[in-house]
Amino acid sequence: MAFIISRSSRSLLTSVLNYSPKLLSLNHLRYTSTNPRPLMLMDLPRIVYPNLFYTIRNFFSRMIISGYFDSTFAIKPFSDGARQALTVVSHLIGNNQFDDLSGLVTQQVIDEVKKNYENLTSEQKQKIPIEESEIVFSYPYLIGMIMDEQINSRLVEITMIFHVLKDRNSYQQEVLHAKGDSVANWAATMKKMRNNIVVCNYKFLRDMSKNANDDTWIISGLNHWLPSEYEQQQ
Repeated sequence: MAFIISRSSRSLLTSVLNYSPKLLSLNHLRYTSTNPRPLMLMDLPRIVYPNLFYTIRNFFSRMIISGYFDSTFAIKPFSDGARQALTVVSHLIGNNQFDDLSGLVTQQVIDEVKKNYENLTSEQKQKIPIEESEIVFSYPYLIGMIMDEQINSRLVEITMIFHVLKDRNSYQQEVLHAKGDSVANWAATMKKMRNNIVVCNYKFLRDMSKNANDDTWIISGLNHWLPSEYEQQQ
């Protein structure tokens, strides 16, 4: 059963993400010799929030998929499965079990993630495994379709956004049992939360051609990154 986060916790995380007004302009930021390499598993655009235009477009894409490609397709079961895939794949990566990713992730992704994983610090590696209870927000960012009528090929790729708060229960306890200056304690907790937010961007690919032999989804791109690391480099 998929984990459901409370609305208040989701709003809190959103406020922490919005703490930096520069967060949305981080897509083209690169590390320098004076700054440590940020957590990055693949060189993909860092997507934080849903896009209104894509959300509208996704509605029509879903109608096409369910009407012409796969009548059983529904976004809710897919999103639930994507959350589970995130937890399984992230734990395999975090445990350095790259051989076990075969069949779940494309070989191109495995090769790039494995190479980048070797350059991460031990602290960064500890943030990669994700528990489903730590996912506070998930959203289908973009549903893309690639069709070639000449060879009757229909590929569907769905990009998912996940906001993750590591060890989120501890923050509630810190606020509830804080002593002394409540404002200072709240500020310290917010800073700690900001340093433990992980954004995950995953791409899921499926061949929906009429003669497709496999109806499963495979991960064609993935990235875990820390907004706090890129904020520090501004």
